[in-house]
Amino acid sequence: MIAMFGTPVAARRLRRRRALLCGLILSAVLLSASSLFVWDLRVEGNGRVSTGEILRALENAGAEIGSFWPAWSADAIRNRVLLELPELGWLGVTVSGSRAIVRVRERVPKPEITDNKSPCSVVAAATGVITELRVYQGEALVSPGDAVAEGELLVSGTVPDALGGSREVHARADVMARTAYSLTAAAPIERYVYAGEPERSIRWALELGEGRLGPLFGKSLPESGAKRVRELPFSLEGAFTLPISLVREEILEYDIILREQDREALAARLRGILTAELDRRMGGRGEALETSFTVSESGGLLFVTLRADCLENIAAEVEAAP
Repeated sequence: MIAMFGTPVAARRLRRRRALLCGLILSAVLLSASSLFVWDLRVEGNGRVSTGEILRALENAGAEIGSFWPAWSADAIRNRVLLELPELGWLGVTVSGSRAIVRVRERVPKPEITDNKSPCSVVAAATGVITELRVYQGEALVSPGDAVAEGELLVSGTVPDALGGSREVHARADVMARTAYSLTAAAPIERYVYAGEPERSIRWALELGEGRLGPLFGKSLPESGAKRVRELPFSLEGAFTLPISLVREEILEYDIILREQDREALAARLRGILTAELDRRMGGRGEALETSFTVSESGGLLFVTLRADCLENIAAEVEAAP
C-alpha cells in the first residue's frame, strides 16, 4: 500500500472543497435570483369572471409568469386590469418569493329595476284552464273557466280613458290556471363499466414552464384506462419557486365490460331529472297537484314519463307594441 500525503494531496482536497463551496454559492445566487421572478401566479376570489380572463388581463399589464416582479407597479397593474375587466371592483397583488397571489373582488350586479309605468300587457306563460283572475291594472280579455294557450293575450295594457279614447298602462294581474305537463326522459339500460382491479403502472414527466418534457419513461395511457396525476414542484414555501415540476402519473388500466344497470335505480334517477325539469318549467310560479310516472323499455332504452297536473300563476308581462 502506498500512502499519499504531503502538499499535492492537501492541494487536491482544498480544490475539491473550493469547488463544492463555489457550487453552493452559485446555487444560492441562482435561487436568490430566481426568487425575483414570478414562476407561480394564482388568482383568488373570482366567481363570475374566469381565471383565464384575469390572467390575460394581468399579462397585458405586464404581470405574467417569468416576469421580474420588482419592476411591477401595483397601481398600474390594478388600473389596467380593472379598466379591461369592469366586472371587477377591486384587485390586490401579493408576492412571496417566486409566488404571486392576485386577490380580486367582483362588482355586485345592480338589481334589475322594473319600470311600473312603462306600457305592457299580460300574456299566458303556459297553456291551461283559468281558475282565478285578479287584475290590478289593465283590461281583462279572459274569464275564469277559459282555456288559454301559451302566449295568448290575457290582460291588455290598452284601456279606455274618460274622453272616450284609450291610453296605455302597465297591465298587472295574477292569473291562476290548471296546467298539465307530460315530460319524458330516457337512458340506455346497458353501459360500459370498469371490471375488476386495475393494472397499475407509473410514468414520469418534467414540466418546464408551460411546456412538458415526456413522459420520460413508463407506458402510454391505454384506451381503457385512467390516470392519477401528482405534481412535485421544485420550490421551497416562502423562499423560492422554480418553473420546474416533476409529474408523477399513475396509470390505471381496466378491463371494460358491457353490463346492465339496475332498472329501479335508473328509473329513480330519471324520475329525479323529470321532477327537477318540471320545477324549472314552472319557475316557482305554482305547484304540482298530482303526478304520476310510467316506465317502459324500447330499443335498449329505459323510458320514464312524468304526467303532472299543476296549479300555477301563468301571468307574464310583455312590453306593449309601439
